[in-house]
Amino acid sequence: MKFTMVHKFGWPVEKVTDILKAGEDLFPMENLPNVNMRKLVEKKRAGSKIIKKFEWCVHGQIPKIAQKIFSPESLTFIEDSVWDDDKCAFESRITPHLFKSVVTCETTSAWRSSPDGGAERRVDSTITIAIPIIGPVAEKAISDHFRKNNDQSAELVRKGLTAKYGPPA
Repeated sequence: MKFTMVHKFGWPVEKVTDILKAGEDLFPMENLPNVNMRKLVEKKRAGSKIIKKFEWCVHGQIPKIAQKIFSPESLTFIEDSVWDDDKCAFESRITPHLFKSVVTCETTSAWRSSPDGGAERRVDSTITIAIPIIGPVAEKAISDHFRKNNDQSAELVRKGLTAKYGPPA
C-alpha cells in the first residue's frame, strides 16, 4: 500500500532544514500517538548525509483478522534513516524484529519551499505485507496509524518551530 501526504508550515524551509542538517529532531518523536519507545542505536555523519538507526516499539489496534499472526510484540522494529543535506530529505526503511521476510516499509520525507514562502513536507510511504488475505488488511491498519502519526507530527513540528522561532511571519 502506497500513500502520500503533504503538510505546509509557515516558516521558511531553511529554518526547518537547518535543524535537520544539525542532526536534531524537530520534536520529541516519543510524543507521537502509538509510540511506546524510540531509542537511538547509531548516529554518524558521512559527508552530506546523517545516518541514524533507531529501535522503535509502537502499539495500536491490530485488526481481529490479523491478530492470529501479528501480536503487539511484533510491533517492535529497527528504523534505518538517512538525512541528505543536498536533497533536504530523509529516506527511511523499517525492519521489524518479526516477519522480516514478509514485511517491507520504506518512506521518503522531503522538505522544500512552498510558493507562499513557507516550508512544505511531502511524505511518500510504501508498506507491503506479503501474506495472502491478511496482508492487505494489516497494510491498511498500519498505514492508517502512519497517517495519524504524520498528521500529529505536523502539529508537533509547528509547536517546536513556534517555541524555537516564534510564530510564523
